[in-house]
Amino acid sequence: MKQTVIYISSCAADREGRPGSFLLQELPWLREHFARVVVCGRYGIAEITEDRPERIAFIRPAFASIRAWLPASLQGLLRQELRHLRMDGKLTLVNALKALMFLVRGRKLYFWLRSALRSEEQTTLYAYWMSYDGLAAALCKRNNPSMRAVARAHAFDIDVRRNPMNPYLMKRFMAETLDLICPISEAARDQLAAYVEIPQKKLRVVSVGSAGEKAEHPFPAPRFRAGVFQVVSCSAMVEIKRIPLLVDALSKWEKGRLHWLHIGGGTDEAMIRAYAKEKLRVNQQVTYELPGMLPPDKVHEIYETTAFDVFLNTSANEGTPVSIMEALHAGIPVAAPAVGGIPELVDDSVGCLYAKDGGVGEIRRALETVYGKTQEEAERMSAAAQARWNETCLISGLLPKLFPEQVKERAQA
Repeated sequence: MKQTVIYISSCAADREGRPGSFLLQELPWLREHFARVVVCGRYGIAEITEDRPERIAFIRPAFASIRAWLPASLQGLLRQELRHLRMDGKLTLVNALKALMFLVRGRKLYFWLRSALRSEEQTTLYAYWMSYDGLAAALCKRNNPSMRAVARAHAFDIDVRRNPMNPYLMKRFMAETLDLICPISEAARDQLAAYVEIPQKKLRVVSVGSAGEKAEHPFPAPRFRAGVFQVVSCSAMVEIKRIPLLVDALSKWEKGRLHWLHIGGGTDEAMIRAYAKEKLRVNQQVTYELPGMLPPDKVHEIYETTAFDVFLNTSANEGTPVSIMEALHAGIPVAAPAVGGIPELVDDSVGCLYAKDGGVGEIRRALETVYGKTQEEAERMSAAAQARWNETCLISGLLPKLFPEQVKERAQA
């Protein structure tokens, strides 16, 4: 029987149809292991026929939005969540409306999914998020029990600190209905387990991974290219990433010449540019570049052509950051806080962890730890970083954990 996978993700592509980086890094493997690949995203549904499409031509099946609002179909799941909210003393009009809108969005995707189903195919539903993407997969699975339905669980879609409504957004229904739920880290698994019980046979920790071939270590680790300690960071310029704290730490750097490159933009970009200009101009040992948001291919090119001594992360909360994975792939030692899934990627062999609530002093000491390594120690750390990526981040090694049946069938073919 022909095998089909439907990849369900709100960030599969943007409004113009440009595919997202998460989709692009998994698409070649999915196309290799499934006869047909369909993508269902925020802007519609489409069949994918190439590994790296420049644009995806989505269609929107008629009347899906209207059908999603049909009251008889909304009552059961919504009533359950309203009861949970009431029992926890959190039933307000605003929270009730949030639960309703979540269900409506999931049902709209569900009707889009139904339009792609073919009776002569064996279909696997793959929700990239345990949000309304996962709800759509669960609704489809409930009405088509022979299908296999899998959902990942990240951070914003399960963490109560990111969204206090997460325990009331049909997570119990997803846990009961889906065949497999894959938190991207041990920390994410624990966050989910705090408010929903998932049978152990349905639970499997699988990192999100990052794109790229198996990492090799062809060059000696750089040590202060041009006599300068080279620091790189990559993240959105938003509050949770704590870039001003990073700037504060660099403003107090005293060990020698340092150059900082930060890749990324966001809602706080103007503020951070002004803050960096104010704080770093007084430290003659520190220079910096803020090129803003860059496409993934450009980021990879920078890592391949520029020698960095350390990758620095200062987030207040994380899942398992792809930015850190990409640094490991490039053999760049990492200094990062012990938050979320970061300790599952970073330890003393590949960099330096600092306390999760660490401030300016902790960040500076982490940088000084990497700065103080000998050439031999730095080379061992760089090689260990690439080995860590090969072991824990390589997409071709991770996706078989989500789709073991496909790997088994392919091996028997």
